[in-house]
Amino acid sequence: MRSERNNAVRVVTDDLRQGRITRRQFMGRMVAAGVGLSAINAILAACAAVEAPADPSAVSTGSQDAAAEAPSLAGSEITATYMQSGTYDVAAETLKPTFESDTGITVNLVAAPFTVLVQRNITDLTTQTGEFDVMSLSLWEASAFQHLQPLDDLVARDGFGEDYIPALWAPGGSVFYGGQRVGVPYSADAYGVLYRSDLFEEAGVTADWETWDDLLAVAETLKGKLPDNVAPIVFSFGAPEQSTAIFYGAYPGTYVTAENTWAVERDLGAKALEVVQRVADYGPSDALALSIDEANAVFLQGKAAMIICWPSFIRAAADNPEQSAVVGKWQMGSFPGPGFIFLSAWNLAISKYSKNIEAAWEWIKAYTNPQNGKDFMTTYGIGSPFASTYEDAELLQMHSHDFPQQKANLNRTKGVALTFAAFEIQFRNMGEMMTGALTPTEVIERWHEGWAELTVPQALIELAEAQGQKAS
Repeated sequence: MRSERNNAVRVVTDDLRQGRITRRQFMGRMVAAGVGLSAINAILAACAAVEAPADPSAVSTGSQDAAAEAPSLAGSEITATYMQSGTYDVAAETLKPTFESDTGITVNLVAAPFTVLVQRNITDLTTQTGEFDVMSLSLWEASAFQHLQPLDDLVARDGFGEDYIPALWAPGGSVFYGGQRVGVPYSADAYGVLYRSDLFEEAGVTADWETWDDLLAVAETLKGKLPDNVAPIVFSFGAPEQSTAIFYGAYPGTYVTAENTWAVERDLGAKALEVVQRVADYGPSDALALSIDEANAVFLQGKAAMIICWPSFIRAAADNPEQSAVVGKWQMGSFPGPGFIFLSAWNLAISKYSKNIEAAWEWIKAYTNPQNGKDFMTTYGIGSPFASTYEDAELLQMHSHDFPQQKANLNRTKGVALTFAAFEIQFRNMGEMMTGALTPTEVIERWHEGWAELTVPQALIELAEAQGQKAS
């Protein structure tokens, strides 16, 4: 892989020397190839040191024109938003000094908790304020996507995006509006099933499930073959919004009607909700009360044979002997169907009202590239959206129990075509179902009643069409 990158660097450097591309295009392609800014600047300096031709007529006119099209961005100032998480925002703070030194662009970073960030992004866009040039966002801001800068021309110009996992470069993993890309992903996680390979072997079962019925059949077999203090499955039912991940995996129907309203197919939806209920039957005695951290702790303590979870929240601890009793004993499994795998993906987007769109794009390229995908995942636990991270020989040697299946799971992900308001109606009623207050059929009726008061944003209609979530 390193030799392939070196060859690519040589080709792009030769294109620059021959005037076939501009310095800006050169920097974009080098960043996309995972080359650091210090190395890029060294190459640029070496190219500049090459003696110019004595005959001015030998200089390519096209190169002169291209250079005229790419004025220096030094002195520009941009503001970028990130979720206050100790990961995404810390990675940005770490990158900021080198980026500012290398480009002359000043970057102001604004970090905020999730719900505050979503609201601030939407407010800045809908009021057309333009305070934020670069925004960290996801599908929850879909109602304001019409205010984002289309990125297709910049992506094509700079050869950006070649290393992304395909599902993450498509609608859902990436944000789109009006058929145009308006965001590029920098973080991705897919719901997964981690299982105890040692307990599976002792019980004589395998993790080759395809459907939820298959997985629950394994749980039933395990039920009589596990130590008394070990549950077949643990899940964070105490965080009701998480239960939707099981529903999405079990439900193969649509979410948007032909009339562009929200609805699910009643029979299929009721069956998927019953799957959610059945999963709880295989949990520990306090299954319905467990938060994400508490469910993770049950697995880390060796008290569950399987956990249904966000892998990025647990993988580092699961491989740390100081935090885990299951080091070397767990494996990533496939997420059951026939539905899709719930995706958490952060994108970087540019406001249409930014006065520094080119500078904003330079920051996006510097933050979001294959090298940083690998570095940020190993340093901060940020889920990489780049295929090369999961194919890296060194990482594969350490994570053979995890990375190949994680990559496969990411390729099966979809973004659900719901706003946060619609999502809240969904998970709150599911929470009541889990306490016994509602039946699956009553949950669906509650969904439809609540959704009837909401409007599906155009961006989510397009997403539903692209991902097969809209009825014909």
